[in-house]
Amino acid sequence: MVLSRSLRVKPFARNGFTLIELLVVIAIIAILIALLVPAVQKVRAASARTQCSNNIKQLALACHNYHDAKKEFPYGRRYDLWDTYTWTQLILPYIEKNDVYVNYWTLQTATLGTNTNYPCANGPIGDDARLRESRHALIPAFNCPSDLGTSAGTIGNELNTSSFGFMRGNYRGCTSSGDMYGKSTDSTTGPWGVGIFGVYNGQSDDPTAKLKTHGVKIRQISDGTSSTLMISEGVATIVSGWGGPIGSHIYGNMGGALFTASLVPNSSSPDRLIGPCPTTQGDTMYKAPCSSIGSNAWFTPSGAGATAAARSKHDGGVNAALADGSVRFFQNAVNQTTWRALGTIRGEEAANLSE
Repeated sequence: MVLSRSLRVKPFARNGFTLIELLVVIAIIAILIALLVPAVQKVRAASARTQCSNNIKQLALACHNYHDAKKEFPYGRRYDLWDTYTWTQLILPYIEKNDVYVNYWTLQTATLGTNTNYPCANGPIGDDARLRESRHALIPAFNCPSDLGTSAGTIGNELNTSSFGFMRGNYRGCTSSGDMYGKSTDSTTGPWGVGIFGVYNGQSDDPTAKLKTHGVKIRQISDGTSSTLMISEGVATIVSGWGGPIGSHIYGNMGGALFTASLVPNSSSPDRLIGPCPTTQGDTMYKAPCSSIGSNAWFTPSGAGATAAARSKHDGGVNAALADGSVRFFQNAVNQTTWRALGTIRGEEAANLSE
């Protein structure tokens, strides 16, 4: 008997994957993700490094615009005192932050005199609404996007206080090849000498000062602007309270707005700070080697022997601006003698940048 067409049995229609097929698909997706994630991370790291380089370029150009207006580069430290004003305030009008600059009103005060209470002409500390507004200002040009210490939610230092709170930053000006004053930091021949943001013992911005604070003029850079360091990076702390000088870029302190070329970039040798290191203040994520060589003292000179290297969260090196305004990426393995030679303005050294 022949079945009618309507009674014929249709073959079973498969509606899904077998278990093995599903596992194969999952494995392929996992492999693609494993390949994609590092690539995305590399792209992000490259983008952050580029943004960081652009920030340093902007700050270097601001220093040059300041030189055009004042006939000298910004000084590294207004007074040879702890927590004093520094170059990061002076360039604010040249990065379109004049409103922040104006509220640092004690910077406009002509003399420190005998006033040893804050607020005063020495620096931006003090329970004052205008100073506080400027200290709390978040200025992207001062922050490297690679650094957790200056990312959203972790950039503040003592923001719960009325006199001391400020936003941290990454970029530091080069004082010398040695310490803040260009003095030797080890028993080698260096070379030693002051840099663009070098400091001199006893310098003062008071009109009657015997040693008047001043910035470096381009004509004084006998080593050549293309062979002299100006600005590089530093890593900040994530401590919400007082974390020490690291990242305190509003102050002319070593590890704050200042660094030296004594150590090569991201050196395994410790920074030597006046004040505490981040790790002793509770920062378990701060990995840069650090050693405290003493405590800070307000209204007294404090900087001899202190050093802070150029450091970054970028793989292999740091971004740095030379005094001609150009920005380069310097490898961690840069020759130490070359790096130190770059830290001086008139050492007459031959700094071979190809090393």
